[in-house]
Amino acid sequence: MSTQTVSPSLLHYVQYPAQPLAERVWVGVKRHAVSLMLDEREVYTFDPTGRLWMTYVDGVNYKRGLDGRMVCKWATPDGARRLRRLNSEEADSILRWTHQMAIQALNLFPSDGDPVCRDALERACQWDVEAHHRDAQRFLQAYKPVSILPPDQYLALVLQVTEGCHWNRCTFCDFYRDRRFAIKTPQQLREHIARVQEYFGDTLRLRNRIFLADANALVAPQRMLVPLLEMIHEAFPIEPNDLSPSDLQQWREQHPVRLRGMYSFVDAFTGYRKSVAEWRELQQLGIRRVYIGVETGCEELLRFLRKPQTNAEVLQLVGALKEAGIAVGVIILLGAGGHSYTRQHAAETSALLNQMPWSAGDILYFSELIEPFAGEYTHLAQEAGIQPLSPEQMHEQRREIEALLRLPRGVQRATYDIREFVY
Repeated sequence: MSTQTVSPSLLHYVQYPAQPLAERVWVGVKRHAVSLMLDEREVYTFDPTGRLWMTYVDGVNYKRGLDGRMVCKWATPDGARRLRRLNSEEADSILRWTHQMAIQALNLFPSDGDPVCRDALERACQWDVEAHHRDAQRFLQAYKPVSILPPDQYLALVLQVTEGCHWNRCTFCDFYRDRRFAIKTPQQLREHIARVQEYFGDTLRLRNRIFLADANALVAPQRMLVPLLEMIHEAFPIEPNDLSPSDLQQWREQHPVRLRGMYSFVDAFTGYRKSVAEWRELQQLGIRRVYIGVETGCEELLRFLRKPQTNAEVLQLVGALKEAGIAVGVIILLGAGGHSYTRQHAAETSALLNQMPWSAGDILYFSELIEPFAGEYTHLAQEAGIQPLSPEQMHEQRREIEALLRLPRGVQRATYDIREFVY
């Protein structure tokens, strides 16, 4: 057995034989998470309260959302990546198995083992299936369903400054069909923040940024939006970006729990109407990156998708954001328009992307069209005789777009798989 404080990341760990459970059990405690590993074949990760976060069993990765949804990912023998959502019975089975493994690991924990690791296991053992169900209900008292986030924001603290989508007519998206668009009043946001703080408690330290939800929070008029952002500043320590390195280090030492700015979606057909001065005001209030669903540079295809933006509006919006000092995350929809638009989509999208004033810190996301999530799109495409692209053909479309790009160094290119998301 060994116990040791090793680094700011891994604060405590203990290894011990635990037959018949495993030849060797490893328990590690970090500031933001607790891990239980059985012979490197099974790994269970919990948040500091003991709530299950992720697990790896028999070659399959499982991730649980705070609302109880669970997804699993695995690789086939030929290296293909597979992913699906679990139904409630399957999710409960994973929770039950995890609870049993935690109890057995605790029962076999050595009497002279690190007490921090023992306490962490004891907390995990308190979370049976019913405890997770009760917690999911608590989450849904603080939030409307959190439908989607950009992949780099999965660990953000979501604040629903708005609910729903003000447009909500794109054929390929049905994330917000269950709610009407509304901008919270200051009183409503204050109450929402209080419920969020009560729900997360000490686990706020797991969250590293604030994401302003839902679909398009920044569509709110400036006169309404600015007071809401100021209220968020009053409630949460948001890292300033105008301090010297020494002052910033001192600020961080004074704020061990802190959030690195605010992030949000915006659509091009309303976002372009904000002036550079307005975007600069939002940047000074903590907006660090804005995500834009560009989808395609083919305006004919945009009309089929029922997305009422133009390339000129996209360029005007991105230019204003960059001039204001705000990074961008641009999302391209692979497979949109199927075989009927594949060449136009690739050529005109790469041409549009090459006109944007990119800089280091920006992200270009490629998101495959997932038709089970696409709502009205599938029906309209069938009526129009549009044949969908296979996953392999969408990968080829991405390669075609990327081959034509001339982006500066420091711009990240990444995959955006909406099926992976649970909050």
